[in-house]
Amino acid sequence: MAVEFRMPHDVVYYESDVTGKLSLPMLYNLVILSSTQQAIDLGIGPDYTHEKGVGWVVLQQVVTIKRRPNDGEKVILSTTAKQFNPFFARREYRILDADGNDLVVMDGFFSMIDMNKRKLARIPQEMAEAYQPEHVRKIERLAAVDGIDDDQTIDYKKEYEVRFLDIDSNHHVNNSKYSDWMVDVLPLEFLTSHEPTAMNIKYEHEVLPGNQVVSEVQVVGNTTKHRIMFGDTVSAEATIDWTLANN
Repeated sequence: MAVEFRMPHDVVYYESDVTGKLSLPMLYNLVILSSTQQAIDLGIGPDYTHEKGVGWVVLQQVVTIKRRPNDGEKVILSTTAKQFNPFFARREYRILDADGNDLVVMDGFFSMIDMNKRKLARIPQEMAEAYQPEHVRKIERLAAVDGIDDDQTIDYKKEYEVRFLDIDSNHHVNNSKYSDWMVDVLPLEFLTSHEPTAMNIKYEHEVLPGNQVVSEVQVVGNTTKHRIMFGDTVSAEATIDWTLANN
């Protein structure tokens, strides 16, 4: 049976946005922090995977946000490696308050890549066994992203250059940067008057240092539809559901 891993964390000011709450990009960083620490504790952390010439790649994350933690709040980061097959893995993440109540729940879908060939790689058997997951022949995919409608107008767009500090040790753009680009394109008045309640993000193609990407968004009622483009290629797409903030 898969083992749940937990670690305490204090939300600090640089993890928060102007509202004083944990920012969406930092939310993604914190959940990955928990699974990375679990892997280190099991002896199969980044040093181990890079020695084998492989690295984890996030394919998709579906998030439900009941409440974003506040700056200074003590939370618990929780993760469980639910299912593995030879090439894919599915993992649950949770951010809990000090009393153990769910604040954020995330379902993540992962694969491994060969760090040199940048192609899909088989998950080492000893790594899969260490997590004690359910071994399955086929892992059910997460809900599809309802992407941007090309027949409709793009409401906001902005161009970004991929910088050295956007790249992580897996030699590609850190996943939190995509949510950063997606949120940043929205107007300040929207972000300060709305609160995210759910996000479904799918990562399609890697981008590299020096590449120019464009963040595009359509606003459809209480949902924003996002797309990160590198030329004519979709690098990532997402939907974010919002509600009016209680200011």
